[in-house]
Amino acid sequence: MRRRTLLQSALAVVATLPIPRMRAWAQGLGFPGLREETLQTLAATVLPESLGRARTNAVATEFAEWVAGYREGAELSPGYGSPRVRYTGPSPAATYDRQLQALASGPLAHAELSARRRALADELRRAGIEDLTSVPRGAHVVADLMSFWFTSSTAHDLAYEAAIGKDRCRTIANSAARPAPRAPR
Repeated sequence: MRRRTLLQSALAVVATLPIPRMRAWAQGLGFPGLREETLQTLAATVLPESLGRARTNAVATEFAEWVAGYREGAELSPGYGSPRVRYTGPSPAATYDRQLQALASGPLAHAELSARRRALADELRRAGIEDLTSVPRGAHVVADLMSFWFTSSTAHDLAYEAAIGKDRCRTIANSAARPAPRAPR
């Protein structure tokens, strides 16, 4: 038995325990579990083709790591001028798992990329998803994967063909400098 399979099996057992916080924690760590290939296919379908399959697989892995690191009840930044402190809700891991299972036998079962994209667009319409959010919110794995990547520093650098480094600190001394052109991949 591979170490990874053993770990996934152990987390699956913990996820069934009647301790809510432990169950949510274990579900997050086990994501995407047996649905890794489905998550990779989803990423290859909804992200720009120009990234290539290796990079879309890497984004799927980064998204899975984000889900594994998600902590229910974590304090969120209130934002400038807002006195109200907000907290994260329950882990979306279980919801994402169910959605990936449904997508595998539905929209992602199509062989052609264009057919998969049309079916996923219909899926988002049925779920009432109209816009991408600034951060994943747990509403739907398709929209959240897209939000995760399209709001990332890498996506901004690619879109503007410059090393902007969104959300990375720059010093005052170089804040007025034009970003360097993005290095070719």
